[in-house]
Amino acid sequence: MSSETFADRNLTLTVEDDGHVIRVEWTGKSTARDPGGFIAPILAKALKHSRTSGRPLVVDFVHIAYMNSSTITPIIRILDEAKRKGDKVTVLYKRSLKWQELSFSALEIFQTEDGRVTIRGVD
Repeated sequence: MSSETFADRNLTLTVEDDGHVIRVEWTGKSTARDPGGFIAPILAKALKHSRTSGRPLVVDFVHIAYMNSSTITPIIRILDEAKRKGDKVTVLYKRSLKWQELSFSALEIFQTEDGRVTIRGVD
């Protein structure tokens, strides 16, 4: 198992490869005005690793306390790329948090009928 942790202000992204999935776990708060410079390269690298290893990518927002609307842009870009290139990506969020339900249910437009890209609320 390998793990890398990246931090910018109050946001931490931990990328783990457990041999079965590549997981990007988000914790803290994403409040930067333009967080894409920090987030996009990490997500792109994780997606590329997922693609080359043949393991699915899980982007886990269950433990994030807050994210502003600017944070959604790099997430949309990675989901769009995954959908176009046939990658397997699951986005997890905490359904019981109203702000997460609103933010992530809007991303369901990226879900694929074959289940390759999935947006899933968990309790």
